[in-house]
Amino acid sequence: MSFRIAIDTGGTFTDAISVNSASKLITAKAPTTPKDLKLGTINAIEALARLNGLGLREFLSQVTTIVHGTTLGTNTILTRSGPRIGIIASEGHADVIRLRRVPKAELYNWRMPQPEPLVERYLCVEVEERIGSRGEIVKPLNEASVRKAVARLRKLRAESIVVALLWSFLHPDHERRVGEIIREEHPEADVTLSHEIWPALGEHERTSTAVISAYIAPAIRNYTLELEALLEQEGFEGQLLFMQNNGGVQTPEIALQKPATLALSGPAAGPAAALGVGRPHRERNLLSVDMGGTSFDIAIIHKDAFLTKTESLVGEQRFSLPVIDIDSLGAGGGSIAWFDATGTLRVGPKSAGSDPGPACYGAGGEEATTTDANVVLGYISPDYFLGGEMPLRKELAEKAVRGKVAGRLGVSVPQAAAAIYRVANSLMANAVSTAFAKRGFDPRDFLLVAGGAATPTCALELAQELGIRRVAIPKYAPIYCAFGMLGVDLRHDFARFYHTVAEYLDLDHVRHLYGEMEAEALAIMAKEEIPEKQRRLVPNMRVKYFGQFRDIEVSLPEGPITEASIEKGLAAFHVKHKDVFGYSDPDYPVEYMGFGLSAIGKIPPVRLKRRADGSRSAAGALKGHRDAYFEESGGFVKTKVYDGDQLSPGAVLEGPCIVEERMTNVVVPPTFELRVDGHGNYLTA
Repeated sequence: MSFRIAIDTGGTFTDAISVNSASKLITAKAPTTPKDLKLGTINAIEALARLNGLGLREFLSQVTTIVHGTTLGTNTILTRSGPRIGIIASEGHADVIRLRRVPKAELYNWRMPQPEPLVERYLCVEVEERIGSRGEIVKPLNEASVRKAVARLRKLRAESIVVALLWSFLHPDHERRVGEIIREEHPEADVTLSHEIWPALGEHERTSTAVISAYIAPAIRNYTLELEALLEQEGFEGQLLFMQNNGGVQTPEIALQKPATLALSGPAAGPAAALGVGRPHRERNLLSVDMGGTSFDIAIIHKDAFLTKTESLVGEQRFSLPVIDIDSLGAGGGSIAWFDATGTLRVGPKSAGSDPGPACYGAGGEEATTTDANVVLGYISPDYFLGGEMPLRKELAEKAVRGKVAGRLGVSVPQAAAAIYRVANSLMANAVSTAFAKRGFDPRDFLLVAGGAATPTCALELAQELGIRRVAIPKYAPIYCAFGMLGVDLRHDFARFYHTVAEYLDLDHVRHLYGEMEAEALAIMAKEEIPEKQRRLVPNMRVKYFGQFRDIEVSLPEGPITEASIEKGLAAFHVKHKDVFGYSDPDYPVEYMGFGLSAIGKIPPVRLKRRADGSRSAAGALKGHRDAYFEESGGFVKTKVYDGDQLSPGAVLEGPCIVEERMTNVVVPPTFELRVDGHGNYLTA
């Protein structure tokens, strides 16, 4: 028997899933261990081994692939626990990391401070050199100035040095030579060259992205090497892969060369999970939502395609590598209810996390959280949390809600819990509405896929508030991102800057740029031992109408770059522009802003067995009844409780009812109806 497993490290729990060669899936959770993330990872794998009836060593010896998504990079930025970084910049440009374009929560509030950079001003030094905007050498590199700059940074105890010179992505020789000198003069320091991280226009964005890569590099390196050693010690001889920002996976060797690709690794697999749920039902437009312990992640899939972006924030720092376009909100099961200065009830973004966690965990938490509210409302059974492995204390949840919310509002404990539930739902609905408005889509045209352990308790209420009629709650919602990782391909993105108007496009130069990128891509895929038959090279280009500020990325036909393939790319640009902005004009002049290449290594998909429909009646899965609170019914009502593992495909669930899965609870309010599909997912009838 062989296994493929996926591990997703989150804020509260580390999620795990295994699938064996007979297509049997097993899921598990373990508390995340923030002080040493690999312990939570190993604990989750141990739980999978136990549920598969094996010891850890015996289990790992049969595992062929481990796909791992981690929040380590994001956490390092948020906690500012990275190394002391120095920057070497072109003469006169030491302040590029401070003269920045970073959005603020209150854009026109000049009193509001800008985000603090990850590099102190005194650690930003200059060297004499200058590359021009066409890639020409305006001023040769003065190596004496470089050695002087490195000596200064060494004296100031810089542990890592970022080299970010003007226009280096057009002519990288100066950056490369500076890197060589750093290794000669300060061999203890890590070196990051900006043109190797993001070779594109945008001086601040390129520098900031390189700084992020350097800042998270030690944590990523230490974690990766320690985890590899620990897994090998326990008998693992298969392939370890890491989830990237762009929705693909890569080997540890490649990840260590470019740590920035893991900066937003955590939620990137959610959209892949949504596609897996929607595809059997021929749904091409999907809204993926993932409510876990600390956050609520929103992603839009339009016509089977992930939305991606190259402008994002990690913490408050500008980041320009390709990432899955995900909006995150501080609203999860551990989100704390509180009152603002006006006396208005708010929920999140502060979270109780995994330590101490919600009050009902009995680990010392005293704040009222969304999970506490769900326990009070009867949506979560204190005796069946994580399948009964982690009993909850309802009296502590009631105490927290009473002391922190009910007294302030002057209402009963259940009414206060309902208020927390309602506020959290409204917060999430507003975030979804904003996400759709920004991208020009209507949420009513999409299937809502409710991932995350906490989302099934509120998915139908959320859909109702948004006017969405079609909802799917995956059987594996509690380990949503981990489930998505099982079917993700290896992927690497490359880019080259080339700005010109359409009439002056030099096709030979474009072919040269693609030749460079293809050589890089094939070298990486060879290192990752991807068979030639499983390799795909997908070209793309970035285009905008003349005079526009923002460009759009469109794919080109695979194969040689020709005038015909460029024309097909332009046609796709006009179609996409109309989809996104509501208009297009094929007769209007366009500007090319760059060309790119996605190297994809196909991984065999996981084939899940589909069960044939059985009885429409859910009576055989009835576990009993309990009181649950529904405002539309006037308060607590006697509610049917079903065992999710006993429901047959085709079964119909009429609200009000609750379905207890081992790691989540599907709450079906009155007037709603769900049916079970052949994979155990719950869909609106």
